Amino acid sequence: MLTRVGAATIAGGIAFFVLGFVIYGLILDPLVMRPNMNVYAGLMKEMPDWIPLILSNMVSALLLAYIFDKWAGIRTFLGGLKGGAVVFFLMSLSFQLMFLAFWNLTKNYIPSVADVAGSTVLGAIGGGVIGQVLGMMNKNEG
Repeated sequence: MLTRVGAATIAGGIAFFVLGFVIYGLILDPLVMRPNMNVYAGLMKEMPDWIPLILSNMVSALLLAYIFDKWAGIRTFLGGLKGGAVVFFLMSLSFQLMFLAFWNLTKNYIPSVADVAGSTVLGAIGGGVIGQVLGMMNKNEG
């Protein structure tokens, strides 16, 4: 189990990192997020700190890999796609509703809706990669 989850975590973490750059860095941030955010001096960094960013992607991948392997038995790309979409949709929706309740960061609801949509796509594709790797590792063990 440990080797299978470890391999799926690494593959999923890489997928999350690349997909996050495309979804958030190239599409949502410049086109949707920044135009609809309130500006506070020093709030956003020009470039992210790489270590916490990489660790965040790995922890997200580990969360899905553990759930899929230990509890859900997901071993296919399609199963991971569905499971990742549901988990990331619910997590993102929960966070965005909490942010809306307590923070004054956005001018409207557009960034929240965009983040939930982006997170759902990110979780779906990354979850698919994780499910596929778990399935490949399962075949190799049997």
